[in-house]
Amino acid sequence: DQSGIMQDDRDVLAQVAQCLTTGPLKGKTARLVGRADPRGSVGYNMALGERRANAVMSYLQGLGVPASKLRDTSRGALDATGNDPATWQQDRRVDIDVLATS
Repeated sequence: DQSGIMQDDRDVLAQVAQCLTTGPLKGKTARLVGRADPRGSVGYNMALGERRANAVMSYLQGLGVPASKLRDTSRGALDATGNDPATWQQDRRVDIDVLATS
């Protein structure tokens, strides 16, 4: 039910931002795919995935990644595989895919 970014994730996202702004992925476009665990309705999980992707998008923009180089989407719980609290935690995430074409 949360879409905030944890401190450990902020450190990783800072490295992602660096790659996308000045590193080997400079100029590439990244797709941010919000995900949720299987609990809750389809609509709720899609909206939660969207909020998660938007939070990461805003954070990356704050670190200098141009909005034009970020795409956000949600898969909600469509690909979730968890069936207990430990594996549900793995389902709650945002995947970052570098697109072949910018």
